[in-house]
Amino acid sequence: MEIIQLVEEKILQVSEKVLNVLDGEIEYDTFTKLLKEELDGLGSDILKEVLEALDAQIKENRRDRKGWVVERKADPKSILTPFGDMVYNRTYYKNKETGEYKYLADEKAGITSHMRVDSTLKSDIADAATKVSYEKATEEVSRFNQDLKLSKQTVANTVKEFELEPLEQPEEKKKVSNLYIEADEDHLSMQTSKRSETKLIYVHEGIKGKKRRSLKNCQHFTTITESPDKFWLTVCDYIESHYDTKDTNIFISGDGAKWIRVGEEYIPNATYILDKFHLSKYIIAATGHAPKLRRQIYKNIKNLDQEAVFENLQEALTKADTEARQKRIMATIKYIKNNWDGIEASVNHPEVGCSAEGHVSHILASRMSSRPMAWSEKGATKMAEMLATKANGKSVKEAYLSTKGRQEAEIVNLQNQIKQELKKLTTKKKLGKANNGNVPLMNGKYNLTRTAIKGLNRKQII
Repeated sequence: MEIIQLVEEKILQVSEKVLNVLDGEIEYDTFTKLLKEELDGLGSDILKEVLEALDAQIKENRRDRKGWVVERKADPKSILTPFGDMVYNRTYYKNKETGEYKYLADEKAGITSHMRVDSTLKSDIADAATKVSYEKATEEVSRFNQDLKLSKQTVANTVKEFELEPLEQPEEKKKVSNLYIEADEDHLSMQTSKRSETKLIYVHEGIKGKKRRSLKNCQHFTTITESPDKFWLTVCDYIESHYDTKDTNIFISGDGAKWIRVGEEYIPNATYILDKFHLSKYIIAATGHAPKLRRQIYKNIKNLDQEAVFENLQEALTKADTEARQKRIMATIKYIKNNWDGIEASVNHPEVGCSAEGHVSHILASRMSSRPMAWSEKGATKMAEMLATKANGKSVKEAYLSTKGRQEAEIVNLQNQIKQELKKLTTKKKLGKANNGNVPLMNGKYNLTRTAIKGLNRKQII
């Protein structure tokens, strides 16, 4: 393996550029750019060496590839990596029994026949796409290396390849006094000219912290295509596997949407609480022309006097001077009637709040609906899953790579060979003393630059 030689050569090239900086021949900013290019080149060369070493290892070990015979040698393949474009050669094999053809080294490394962008770079792209548009995501990834500039379609395809990691199962179930389930949705524009919505449910154990308040052990779930029943089953499975709810008070908070109230069927011991924010929106819409009645309605709700609330709304209806206003009042009457149990529970449990509207805005809407854009169903689904992954405190990059099923163990098998060469390097101090003669300035007359370089060399920096 030529990895050590590659590193040596690259260090020598970098050393010359260090000298140029110290001598004032190039500016520091230019040096930074050149250094990035050199290190990217080194990374690409090392990847090539590792893959070709894996190919050689397979070729030499006939027992492990029993039945496979060499069909062609040194077939080139180009793949885009975080370091830039990398071209390597590998061997093409044929199975004597089945007649199947394969690049065994590619298979071991998890590189598919049509792969043009490697999974690590794709994970960078996917992560960038959760923050900005597809166009800006590819600009972000390629800001220091224009070879990494990809099309918006490639970014879209990368997003669609994301798969959720299965939830980790705890060793034992947790016992908590209260468990809170909050739900809301974000409305999307779709490429089919239809509207759709991303449903969000999150489960937590309450609020922690005083100055910077946050939700304790919060787990987020999203869906676009699943039925309410299937979505709630997913949430119930999580609660069942993580909590012993025998003595737990469970609260479901939301705006009264039908899909949210389905949760009561799957968690029958839960108390449903209507979100005060959405209730206020209806009351304000119904009493824009009668502010005194609005205050009376709030007072009667606090006293749980349902009859008085409807009397107030009927009075507002008689004072309404437009059909639109009358419709808003009728909608408010219907809303309060359908959700009175949730209103009652909200008054009886004033300590239980609902931040679902803010969660939707922060987690989903800021990326998916706050700017003009149209989503495909699959693209929206995967984006929502990635945003939920981030909200759960996990890395989108790591999640992307972990679900690719890459057989990294075969690459790791080369580590002993690499370690041996690194050991030799440390023992012989190759990067320092062995190559001093290859740097002209090291053998020149005394000057400040030569003195500085020798100091770096003594410390094994170059």
